[in-house]
Amino acid sequence: MKEILRYSVLAVLVALVAACDKVPLLAPVNSTITLSANATTIPSGGTVGLTAFVTESSGTAVQNGTMVRFTSTLGTVAPSEVQTRNGLAVATFTAGSGSGVAEIHAVSGGATGTPTTGTTTTTCGTNCVQITVGAAAVSAISVRANPGTVPPGGGSVEIIATATGGGTNGNLPLVSIPVSFSTTAGTLSAGTAVTDANGEARVQLTTTRKATVTASVGAQSKTVDVALTAPASVTLSTSPSNPTVGQAVLLTITPAADTSPAVAVDWGDGNQSSLGIVQSAQTIAHTYRSPGSYAITAVATQDGVSFQTSTAVSVGAAPSVAISASPSTGTTATNFVFTVTPATANGVKDVTIDFGDGDSQDLGSITSAATVSHRFGNTGTYTIKATETDGGGNTTTAVTVVTVS
Repeated sequence: MKEILRYSVLAVLVALVAACDKVPLLAPVNSTITLSANATTIPSGGTVGLTAFVTESSGTAVQNGTMVRFTSTLGTVAPSEVQTRNGLAVATFTAGSGSGVAEIHAVSGGATGTPTTGTTTTTCGTNCVQITVGAAAVSAISVRANPGTVPPGGGSVEIIATATGGGTNGNLPLVSIPVSFSTTAGTLSAGTAVTDANGEARVQLTTTRKATVTASVGAQSKTVDVALTAPASVTLSTSPSNPTVGQAVLLTITPAADTSPAVAVDWGDGNQSSLGIVQSAQTIAHTYRSPGSYAITAVATQDGVSFQTSTAVSVGAAPSVAISASPSTGTTATNFVFTVTPATANGVKDVTIDFGDGDSQDLGSITSAATVSHRFGNTGTYTIKATETDGGGNTTTAVTVVTVS
């Protein structure tokens, strides 16, 4: 009987020892857990390392093999239970596809965490970390267009959105953040793009009209306007209002504000002028050789788009030199006086008078009426001709007739 009792007690002791081996070793009362993470901001689906340091009330590390359990309000922690080594328990947090703030706790037996100020939840202490995931990490977003305009006929620009958050000032570029794009006009190459290592997400906008593009991440959004460049139009003005043959016609070409087109001019008489790039009002001159009405056409081209405009000019006959005789009849003894009046509108280069009897006289570049006396040695009817060459090289003539008896 005693032998049976002795074996029974031994069996109970063995069972108790086996049961103790299956019960995890937990931190004793008044122990402290300090939890830290390699990063506090990660993209959706990202991972971050977790380290829990467990110490007893004396400040020494807990016994190796002390079990630490990790929990999270978002995503997963693996392994969820870790045995300490030198007081340390290491695990990995993996964010899911969503976004938000994951609050992760590390617990073990009687271990607690010292309350920490400045966290978003009052329950979070040293045994807790908060990790912002995905779009929830974005504190600001900016957006720009490169370039900021498209040609008048339409075109494409790159839209660049930059997502920032985290850090001391919340201005660190955030990687792998999906950014949504929308536009009021045109089409986008994609509705969503993911930020790169610089925190930038890029799409292409193609439009023929002014467009406003919006970039959004969570509650953050910003817009950028993409305008059409001003058409390369020009205005024309001429001077003088009533030009004549041989007189310089001045044409002033004024480009529209903020444009610098290449301009070519057709004068309407078979002549053309190329002005190249016109950045501000420019004046050029042209001389017509025949009277008539002419259409002056200017073609302005910029960014592959052309604009054409015209103005009309009416060119009158060139003003002519005039000549008169006093008297108009006489004898070989008569001293005939001829008055020559030059046309000065185009300047006077030279005036000559031919008396019709073999004699002539050069009056030079007279600018007002001049008189010349002449006697004829023989009777007859004489045609006296005055010829003027103006400043443009054009010539005009006038005649008068006298009779000598």
